[in-house]
Amino acid sequence: MSIGLSSLHQQKPPFLKAFPAYCLNVILLLMSVHTLHFVAVENVHVVFFLAPLFYWTVHNPFVLPLWFIFLAGLCIDFLGDGLLGLHAFSFLVYYIVLYRARRIILSQPPMYQFFVFALTAFVFEFLRWLTLTVLMWQFWDFFPSLIAVVINIVVFPIIILVLKFTHRIMSGYGRRF
Repeated sequence: MSIGLSSLHQQKPPFLKAFPAYCLNVILLLMSVHTLHFVAVENVHVVFFLAPLFYWTVHNPFVLPLWFIFLAGLCIDFLGDGLLGLHAFSFLVYYIVLYRARRIILSQPPMYQFFVFALTAFVFEFLRWLTLTVLMWQFWDFFPSLIAVVINIVVFPIIILVLKFTHRIMSGYGRRF
């Protein structure tokens, strides 16, 4: 039993090495709280936190512990004046599905990973829209949700580049001995 716990502890990055990744996750979490307003469409709620959740779940699941994912969802719900618990539950389900499929996703080229993110972002947004429509007993406009998915997909490569850079810093690549 102690062998399993020690190997788990070795996979978890030290706090100081992972500090840039934690800061970036919190910044993207805070960006997810705000809604965007366009000329024709208001209240576009883009969940930018999906990108780090996807990246860290697939590449290093020990960076984002479940308690942080749950609290991040509650933070978005509370600060974004949303249905309390919706994002917390959705993030945990998203994490579990990705964690189960992570080996398949990792074995594929980066373009495949991009398409998996695009598909999961669309499914995430559709289920969020459907849940709000059913629970609130009113038909929510789907166009802001569609715009949110498009923005998430367009911004994903930029966020991934920054996340990969912080992952390299955290892993210690490029050090000279």
